[in-house]
Amino acid sequence: MNITLKDVPDTLHRRLRKLADQSGRSLNKMILFTLEQSVQPRRVDRAALVGRIQKRRSRMDAWLEDEPLRTAIQEGRR
Repeated sequence: MNITLKDVPDTLHRRLRKLADQSGRSLNKMILFTLEQSVQPRRVDRAALVGRIQKRRSRMDAWLEDEPLRTAIQEGRR
């Protein structure tokens, strides 16, 4: 399949060209690589994510426990 890109800003073209040169790819391959990277789901390091959440929670002045929060949500749906 062939796709034509139109109206690519000069600055974007230069950045893509520079990245392509640095990685040893053609401009076309660099664009394809960049598009593939942008649409692939990202793997999440769950342990790191939980660590970041716990760190943020520890800095919060107030924290709602799960059960009162669930109750408030349910009451709001009635």
